[in-house]
Amino acid sequence: MVSVFRSKALHDLGFTEADIRDALNCCLRRIRRGHFVLSSPCSKTDHKPLQLLHNATATEYPRRYGDIRDNSEWLRVLIRSYADELPSGAVFSHVSAALIHGLDPPFPATDAAEVVRPGFHRAKKTLRTRDRSLSSEEMTHVGDLPVTTVSRTLVDLAKDYPLEVSVPLVSEALRRGLASRESLHRSIRSGTRGCRRASRAFDLASPSHESSGEALCAVKFVRFSISGMIPQVNTYNDAGAWIARNDFRHEKHPVIVEFHGVGKYYLNDAGPDRASSENHERHMKLLNAGYRVFNLVWADLFRASEFIKIRAAIADLD
Repeated sequence: MVSVFRSKALHDLGFTEADIRDALNCCLRRIRRGHFVLSSPCSKTDHKPLQLLHNATATEYPRRYGDIRDNSEWLRVLIRSYADELPSGAVFSHVSAALIHGLDPPFPATDAAEVVRPGFHRAKKTLRTRDRSLSSEEMTHVGDLPVTTVSRTLVDLAKDYPLEVSVPLVSEALRRGLASRESLHRSIRSGTRGCRRASRAFDLASPSHESSGEALCAVKFVRFSISGMIPQVNTYNDAGAWIARNDFRHEKHPVIVEFHGVGKYYLNDAGPDRASSENHERHMKLLNAGYRVFNLVWADLFRASEFIKIRAAIADLD
């Protein structure tokens, strides 16, 4: 949770419009019209009232990663700014609900907070309201935030967003035991808009996808008509010695696809150099065992070239 201030609260603290502009060049950041967030510590005397209130409420500053995670973090801030202003009957939904439940979108899917509210439909720059009906079993609270349940959130995402967004989120929920594929399929209302897309998303999602990148790989395989790629498979050489557990391996042919997230080398206790060396050693063992190995990084998931090569390699072996 972050410290959100409305214009009136700032004025009540003695801030003039000029003072607010000064703070915006320092420790304050505008979220939307009339709403601000304290974004960083500050020792400036004029801004001390903001820092004292922040410290008294034991809230956090928005996190900064320097990559696409910053978009999700800013969306969390935007959601918080609406916490006390939702109209009657409105409940956070879709990507907003996923974030509230602790699920992380693979990339910036939207820059607006999302809610459902029966009888209302409106798309504003910072808030999208969808006209949807909800049963009491499909609503819950996380802290003070009204939100759709994990199951309803995943169904809404699978119906309304492309597979590239929904499959990684559903896979994460399955991996964390927050839902089951069977229960999600049962939650789809047959004949409703997006039900086929949702069913396809639930079929593609898997708890075996250990990251958003791997789940996106699975989607791209479908987009490029690549079949037979099995996630998380143990691979052995001809002598029966274990080589590696691979992200994807073809069910019939010696074709392996590995996804290398940027962070994996920095999560290794020995540091990036050792992790990179171990990865190279594993790669050479796979090549010596007769496997064709495709090593993908995040950028490869958003261009066609590598997947066209994978498809061609499999076609040559058929």
